[in-house]
Amino acid sequence: MPELLSENEFLLLKHLLGKKIGVRLRDDNRESLSRKLAKRVDQLGFSGYMAYYRFVKSQKGEKELVWLINEVTIDESHFFRADKQLFWLVEELIPAMMENRRQPRRLRIWCAGCARGQEPYTLSMMMLETIRLSRAWDLKILATDVDVDSLKAARRATYPAEMLKSVPRHYLYRYFNPAAAKEAEKAYTLKAEVKQGILFRKLNLLEFPYPLKGPMDIVFCRNVMIYFQLPDKKRILEEFFRLLAPGGYLCLGSSESLLGVDERFALVGQAIYQKKD
Repeated sequence: MPELLSENEFLLLKHLLGKKIGVRLRDDNRESLSRKLAKRVDQLGFSGYMAYYRFVKSQKGEKELVWLINEVTIDESHFFRADKQLFWLVEELIPAMMENRRQPRRLRIWCAGCARGQEPYTLSMMMLETIRLSRAWDLKILATDVDVDSLKAARRATYPAEMLKSVPRHYLYRYFNPAAAKEAEKAYTLKAEVKQGILFRKLNLLEFPYPLKGPMDIVFCRNVMIYFQLPDKKRILEEFFRLLAPGGYLCLGSSESLLGVDERFALVGQAIYQKKD
């Protein structure tokens, strides 16, 4: 079996993944995908990439399609990513929302594309640190991703020390416990108070409508929509608009913009948009 996917094989897999989850593989992904699949094809005993493609397209190959999706899903993330945006939200926006809202005293945040949980856990730590929400407030964070392996890792909430370099030292001491040393690599587990109120759930952003209940006060979808085509972006934004509360906020990645895509959101901060009334 050739090590590199042929152009036709790559295009077929690219189209399949685009149809299923909207991931847009670039031409320079061909080599990395070939490396991932070569070993897998041998393990499963297929004669080549084409036989593997036919299998994952079939009903019998549904579980293998999940494996393939998990392998190609971009889940690169880290704690305290885009911290300026986060601090503005937690130190200014959310306290103002709480001050102005008397009833109901509930706050709902959705992290779409949560990877291994770094973003929702960062939010939880920051709110514990700076807001100290009253027990009278009902706070819930929904964290979703299409990658089931990433969701399992998020629920475990145990991270190697290498992944915690961006965590401020006092946060590390206050909100993490050293994990049991099963391997040579040092690891830390988040404390229960950080995990409280966070629900992890599988969700494919291309399966409409979303089986979620609103209204959401804030939606995080940072560095996710850059992998989708414009028609899919518009449908995703339609769902965000539907689920957001009046005046709710949508947070994107620093390089993302809604200019010319959806005029129903007003830019109010660094890649932060507010739903217009």
